[in-house]
Parts: sequence; C-alpha cells; structure tokens
Amino acid sequence: MPYLVSSIIAVVSAMVIMFTRYEADDSTITAELDRMKSMFVTVDGFVNTYVESGGNLTSVNFEELYNAGILLGNMKRTSPAATTDNVKNDAKKSTLTFPGSTVVWQLIPNKDDSSSYKVLVDMTKNSTLLAKGTFAESFSGREYCEKILFGTFQTKGKTYDATVGSEDFKEDGTNKDGLFVCIVYK
Repeated sequence: MPYLVSSIIAVVSAMVIMFTRYEADDSTITAELDRMKSMFVTVDGFVNTYVESGGNLTSVNFEELYNAGILLGNMKRTSPAATTDNVKNDAKKSTLTFPGSTVVWQLIPNKDDSSSYKVLVDMTKNSTLLAKGTFAESFSGREYCEKILFGTFQTKGKTYDATVGSEDFKEDGTNKDGLFVCIVYK
C-alpha cells in the first residue's frame, strides 16, 4: 500500500511539474506592444493635425511636421544632413523616435495615392519586440495598422529608396526582420 501511495504522489508531482513548466513572461512584450499602439495612434494624430491645419499628404514627412510645429518637443527627430545643395527629398529620410522608446518611425507620402501616407516602423533596436519579431510585426501590422488605422500592412517593407522618381519603401525584407510598412488612407 505505501508503494502505491508513493507512486501516485510521484506521478501527480511529475504531472504538476510538467503542466506548470516555466513559460517566458509575456508581460514585457505585452507592454511593448501597448506602447506600439499608442505610437501608431500618435503618429496618425500628428498627420491628422497637419492635414487639418492646411498641410498636404503629398508632402508629409517628419521634417515637415516638425517645421509646422506639430511634433512634441521631447521627441527625437533626426534629419540627415544634406551633403550638397542639390540633394532632393532629403526630408523624406527624416525619422522620429518617441521618448523612452527605441522604435524608429519614418513617414513619407504615398506616391501611388495622394490621399494616404506610408510609415516605416523599425523595431530592430527594441530587443523585446525583436526577440519575437514575427509575432511583433504581424500583431502590430494587423491589429494597429489594419484594424485601428484601417490601413494596409506590408510585412516585407524594409528600406527607403531615395532614387529620384522611386522615392518609396522597398519590399526587400522578411516577415521577421523587425521592419514593416503601414499605408494609412485618409
């Protein structure tokens, strides 16, 4: 009888250990994804403010939003320095980083549709999001780009092509590289 009781206890203990094995804490990625949601909404809000104040989507980018006084002062905006006076569309290379975040945003007009804009989301410097790159890209693109902003999600968007006439995001990435493009229609 003691053998039977100890065997049952051992089996139950093993099952408890097996069913409650350690899972990675998902609260960190959940928090980062919530921050992504607020950043998506904020970028779209900046564009809405720009358009409502007379701006045109055919020239929208973070440099233009900064010059119009729309961006908040504590945001890190980078604008590449022009090497020559004849560099065209340099402002389209400007990026934005929110305070306390490592996600980099790049905003350009959609050359195929003047009633929309494109935003490249670069999560490569955020180790939490990049650790689950496929999930983070897919979730952000589907839930925030498509469902909240009613946009189009391009999972393979990766780099900006500054070639005159081609100024657009190239689809030369993968669905897990931490980079994607969202096209938002107004």
